[in-house]
Amino acid sequence: MTLLSTATILGLAQRLLTQVAVAAVTLLIAALLLLTIGVSPLDAADAFWAGTFGSSTNAGTTLTQAVPLFLVALGWIVTEKAGRIQVGFPGQVVIGGCAAAAVGLHAESLPGPFAVLLCAVAGIAGGAMWAGIVAWLWASRGVLEIVSSLLLNLVAVQVLAWLVRGPLQGSLDKQPQSANFAPSTSWPAFPQIPGMTLSYDVLLAPVLAVGLVWVLSRTTFGFTVRASGGNVTAARWQGMDPVRAGASAIVASGAFAGLAGAALLFAGAAPWLSEGFEASVGFNGIAVALLARNSPIGAMVTAVVFSSLNVGSTSLQSLLDVPSTLTSVLQGAVIVLVLIAAAVAMRRRRTPPPVPEPSTLEASPRPATAGTGV
Repeated sequence: MTLLSTATILGLAQRLLTQVAVAAVTLLIAALLLLTIGVSPLDAADAFWAGTFGSSTNAGTTLTQAVPLFLVALGWIVTEKAGRIQVGFPGQVVIGGCAAAAVGLHAESLPGPFAVLLCAVAGIAGGAMWAGIVAWLWASRGVLEIVSSLLLNLVAVQVLAWLVRGPLQGSLDKQPQSANFAPSTSWPAFPQIPGMTLSYDVLLAPVLAVGLVWVLSRTTFGFTVRASGGNVTAARWQGMDPVRAGASAIVASGAFAGLAGAALLFAGAAPWLSEGFEASVGFNGIAVALLARNSPIGAMVTAVVFSSLNVGSTSLQSLLDVPSTLTSVLQGAVIVLVLIAAAVAMRRRRTPPPVPEPSTLEASPRPATAGTGV
């Protein structure tokens, strides 16, 4: 028990040190880039803080944008535990948002809480359905989920373009966007903090993080998912169905992404559906999970970090004329550094123990064998 506790503490410490190292190197890269374009890193830090947490309004925006990133990160974590790699989160966010918007545009006569719940359920169903195509192609036809999910992202973008120009087009000047959603469908905000536009969906983060940890560690479904992702052959010998577990994990990940799509629309600043509303949340959510080392609890923190980069870049551009592309560079640097750290850690785990020298083997006493009388 003591050894297990020590190993757990060492593992947590290693994860913490890795995240700190990634953050330090990222800050160093940012400082060098700022100095290259003639901007003081200290001035940039002040402007960045002012744009992210310097006021209640900016803090609310930062936390609100962190929620969809966190939801997508949970979807990645589920599939990673099952040993599957699907990258269709952008498309699942889009389809989930479209499904939620289709319900929200016709929910003006419904009571507020019921309308909010119905839109959220529609988003979950839309994302799960789109991910279900990936799961079906993999489970029944053997199509690699990373290929099918990536291609379905392109299809989802075209579906969105068709909807905002056809069935869901509601702009008076014929712009490619829907009509405004009914006020009853907007996710309610915290009224206790003046000036902060923060919806109650931020409470989903700790609830879903703890819930996912419990499901993966304390339920039969979670054990099946982890066993199938760890060793397919051993899982089959134990009477499990790795294909069903993997397909279920893919569908569950799509449900998280679909909920993220609903959150982008009904907890965001623009109460309508338009092209580009996904805003790279799908792929950035994967980076959030990687930076958190696939930990649901750690993803809450890393989601805020990535959201701060997105929100803070606007402040840097307006106050110091820093190019907005700096955010993309830093996010890419974080992803590369996390992948390098993960590769180094995997190589250390796979390094075999040292082989004793031949002289040591010869000097060791030979064990007695049966029937020799020794």
